[in-house]
Amino acid sequence: MKGAKGFSLIELLITIAFMSTLTAIAILYAPGMMDNYKVRGATRFVYGDMQMARLRALKEGKEFAVEFITGNTTTYCIKRKATGAANWDAGCDIGGEDTLDEIIKTVVLSSEYSGVAVNPTNLTDINETANERAAFYPKGTALGGSMTISKGSMTKTITINTNTGNI
Repeated sequence: MKGAKGFSLIELLITIAFMSTLTAIAILYAPGMMDNYKVRGATRFVYGDMQMARLRALKEGKEFAVEFITGNTTTYCIKRKATGAANWDAGCDIGGEDTLDEIIKTVVLSSEYSGVAVNPTNLTDINETANERAAFYPKGTALGGSMTISKGSMTKTITINTNTGNI
């Protein structure tokens, strides 16, 4: 038919093949993109909680910490040191533990960011051997160290400066 409008069968098959190829590529890259988004989101979340602890230490003139439970890569708590205590009391009141420190907030990252792990490094105080802890002091200093947040091949690092308390 002369002057007929529409697509030929060849044009339609080429379009379907092209769209199938694009869909296959998207499916292959989607899991890596999801890991990236989860790691970035979890990093922002942990960073925000550390900033909160740091700012509350400055504002209230008390020691605050973000404590990571040893052997548990997804759970941590924000706590204020017990008044008059020489050392931190280990624990985040998880599993019935009793702590004298005031627990401000307990976070289970796996509930929001499944598969993401937090691995703190060099955050334990020299005088204490308990859980890894990022401590923030009233004068703006901190217990330095770092942590790696990862899922699959994606990793992000948060570092704390001892002298300035900056994260």
